[in-house]
Amino acid sequence: LNRLIQRQGVLLGTDATLHTHPPAYVRALARMADIDLEDYHWILSARGEYSTRKVLFFLTAPDQQTPSYIVKMTRDPAFNVRLENEYQALATLYARGVGTPETLPQPLFCGHHADLAIVGESIIAGEPFAKKTQRNANCPALQAAIHFLVTLGTATADSTAATPRQAAQALQILFTRFQAIYQLTPAHAAFLAEQIDQINHCAAAFPLVFQHGDPGPWNMLVTPSGQVAVLDWEAAEAQGMPLWDLFYFLRSYALDIARAGGVNDGLQGFAQQVLADTALSRLLVETIHDYCQAIGLPATVVLPLFYTCWMHRALKEATRLPVNKIDSGRFVNLLRMCIDHSNAPTLQRLGQLPVTQTDLKEFA
Repeated sequence: LNRLIQRQGVLLGTDATLHTHPPAYVRALARMADIDLEDYHWILSARGEYSTRKVLFFLTAPDQQTPSYIVKMTRDPAFNVRLENEYQALATLYARGVGTPETLPQPLFCGHHADLAIVGESIIAGEPFAKKTQRNANCPALQAAIHFLVTLGTATADSTAATPRQAAQALQILFTRFQAIYQLTPAHAAFLAEQIDQINHCAAAFPLVFQHGDPGPWNMLVTPSGQVAVLDWEAAEAQGMPLWDLFYFLRSYALDIARAGGVNDGLQGFAQQVLADTALSRLLVETIHDYCQAIGLPATVVLPLFYTCWMHRALKEATRLPVNKIDSGRFVNLLRMCIDHSNAPTLQRLGQLPVTQTDLKEFA
């Protein structure tokens, strides 16, 4: 039980107590979804004092040894939207036929108590991704995670949601914010402007996809059958940028490989495992090619999406950094390094992906 609970991001103290009869407001919300929790046992976890942390209830049926449901509740109404977004994201994915109860938490009920959002979900059996990974390019867990993310993009791609011009306009807004926060050299600023302009002038369709938003290995489980389940959908976007989830996940995986080899510096690890010619970087290029083919994404926008992915991550990171640390953030420095090494083997390969039918239509 403790290990399962720890996977949900919680560390219970030794005084954790198994209670009977969950709180009345939890039972009432569950009843509205035809779920009877009356005789369930439960453990409450409210780790830390940060308002962003959620209160968690782990609910176990009387005849079971491990929890089958998790109920999440915000501590501050200001963060209700994040939890509500997770519920809506899961409900939308199930409605579209994406995922199964083995790979995606089932959204059970959603409501409020004392102005705080409450969401009930199923708990998925599995081991943390970090415990199952082999930290190499042939890892079955890696392949399963890639399969999930590619399937997510393929099943939700929508070529009618936005034009390339509209996508570029959204990126331009982010770029304007980025320039207001970070110190860029004129060369770096011009380089990013050119990437966004390439999307703006794309003549083919530009599909948007359902984006998880935080698909790190820490949000993944490996199930008993070897599939990967993806948790924590608070940052999901129903109409997100293609490829960004894949780039972010593969970066995180690359750093794990690098650390296993004794390289603890994030930039050095990324350069070694992703920018250089490695088994992982070749897998990345192959995966990106297959993804583009599957959703009809022009190869010409792959590199612009690669660079703007790190721009977007740097903007998110800026909200968590003290002012005097912003310009030395991980993602802004990753972006700078990638621009400075735009002739790296992997970036050269991404810029030379085979022409697809989508590209031929663009240049017709």
